[in-house]
Amino acid sequence: MPLIAAIPKMVFPFLVILPGLLAIGLPTPHTTTVVTEQNGAIIHSTNVVSKEAEEGRGLVPAKINPVTGQAMLDASGKPLLDYDMATPNMLLHYFPTGILGLGLTALLASFMSGMAGNVTAFNTVFTYDLYQSYIHKGASDRHYLAVGRWATVGGILLSIGTAYAAINFNNIMDTLQLVFSFVNAPLFATFLLGMFWKRTTGHGAFAGLVTGTVAAMVHHGLTLPIEAHPGIHGGWITVLHQYPSDMAQNFYGAIFAFSANFVVAVLVSLCTKPRPESELVGLVHSLTPKPPKAHNRWWKSPEALAVAILLCAIALNIFFA
Repeated sequence: MPLIAAIPKMVFPFLVILPGLLAIGLPTPHTTTVVTEQNGAIIHSTNVVSKEAEEGRGLVPAKINPVTGQAMLDASGKPLLDYDMATPNMLLHYFPTGILGLGLTALLASFMSGMAGNVTAFNTVFTYDLYQSYIHKGASDRHYLAVGRWATVGGILLSIGTAYAAINFNNIMDTLQLVFSFVNAPLFATFLLGMFWKRTTGHGAFAGLVTGTVAAMVHHGLTLPIEAHPGIHGGWITVLHQYPSDMAQNFYGAIFAFSANFVVAVLVSLCTKPRPESELVGLVHSLTPKPPKAHNRWWKSPEALAVAILLCAIALNIFFA
């Protein structure tokens, strides 16, 4: 199932990028203002462009500083475009009133479903995998239920703070990839070692995760995109290297995090005592019984599907590099 899910996942970037490409190439919309006399006769009609639209491109508005009311600028003095508004602006521009409500409802429903899943995963992982296992063992179900509720409150407050931090990026994908470079990249190395190397230990996995996350933080603090100011975009320690974009910085940060996690997890695992193989059945690939697959054709095997998906992913990265 994960291999099958990877196929539409590769198409997901097109769904994210395409609205922005279309919106930035469209003409800037004008708001018509009509002034009338008391008897209703029209004496003046003008086309007024908002500050956001005037500083932006096409249907993509510029980011406006809520304090000064002026367009936010990058290091080169160009206005920052608010690509997160590309899809909402296209809905407002092309959808009639009735369909507009349906489109906005679908958009909000997708946001809320993702948020609900993330909050549920957050309180479950914190309560059962961390709190119950390492902080307070043997408590009652009522106690863990209360901790889960407070974890939900904390997760929501954390998401609100993250939303304010994301305002400083010109699109949500840069923000997501920054978070993924801190969390998903080192976690991926831990999963790979845990699934395919029976010598991996819990101490090695924990040390690798901490090291990988710290490596991502140090890389972010020492590098900066070429058109960004030091701070939330990086360079908060000092600027030793500049990348052409936020996305390039995030990708290299993920590489450093993955590599540091992998190396440290292997070294610490070799120095600590592994679990008995009997406890790893069903967890490690080499120790898990394999279902018979002699009756399957070769192109139906998971290995062939995995190779095909990997080649497609490499081809997409080369094509859009």
